Amino acid sequence: MADWINFLGWAILPQLATNCVQSIYYRTVYYAGANIPKPGQPRYALHRKRIFVIVVLAYLIYTIVDVIHSRKPNYYDELNISQDFTIKEIKTNLRKLQLEYHPDKNQEQGAQETFILLRVAYDTLTDPVKRFAYDRFGAEINNWNNCITLRDYLVNGWTSFFGFYIGTGLVLFILNILGKGQFGRFWRFVVFFAIACLEASMILHPNPPFITSLFLSRWVIFEQIIILRQLFITIFVALSQIGPVLFPSDEIIISPSLVSLETISKVAAIESRNFLQTSFQPFQEDIAAQKELEKKMENLVVDAVLYQNDPELTQMYSQVYQRMANRRKNQ
Repeated sequence: MADWINFLGWAILPQLATNCVQSIYYRTVYYAGANIPKPGQPRYALHRKRIFVIVVLAYLIYTIVDVIHSRKPNYYDELNISQDFTIKEIKTNLRKLQLEYHPDKNQEQGAQETFILLRVAYDTLTDPVKRFAYDRFGAEINNWNNCITLRDYLVNGWTSFFGFYIGTGLVLFILNILGKGQFGRFWRFVVFFAIACLEASMILHPNPPFITSLFLSRWVIFEQIIILRQLFITIFVALSQIGPVLFPSDEIIISPSLVSLETISKVAAIESRNFLQTSFQPFQEDIAAQKELEKKMENLVVDAVLYQNDPELTQMYSQVYQRMANRRKNQ
């Protein structure tokens, strides 16, 4: 649901915010009676372009910060341990937290759920197979009741992996067919496949890749995957909006000329048809003349074919035409 809200936000909010900011800007900068730029004027379009870019970049930063800070606590956070914890450390913290949230001592709302969650987190992180699966797929592994071995968890995890990338790939392909989001489409597909390969490496290898360890080491692997997916979608949606504004394509410039050329072609076709109808109109009632005309047109077609395919005939016609041209010059 949050993804749909974010998508609708990208589709609606930047335009609405641009209208509002531009209106406030004109009220603040231009005093009453000043020559305020009007829609359709170059200065108005320039102001709107700059404000739109600033709004989209601000919304991009907001969504990235929101993705990073809106994550829920993971099992490591619940037990107050780091990802390289020791058995002694996790046992000590579990005992302290269980005493704090034990239902007999803590009657606050949610204390019992937290007490149960602490035990589930401990059982998961102290089991090597479950911990490997949790680090890559998150708490949803608790719903995979049929999973026992590492292979079982990976099979279920690949279902989610392929579901996301097949669905996202189909959306990109359909948008490409419809001509939407054409700006940067090559790099969009390159980064899409790069992130898919990176995520596959993050899932299969026991240690996370260097690039994610360098920038996202504070998060668990499944959280890193969520952030990467959100960054991919958010950044390229933002680029598809501000890219055509900053770098208008040649198609937008030549499209009016293409429309004019199409109109002229249609007019020329209609005029040619009317000219042929007028030229052949005298033969409509004369059957003999029609047959004679048909015979002569057949001879012209035959001569044209021979002229193209027979080098000697071509040379002969050229000589004849050259003699005729010389006679006209002499006359």
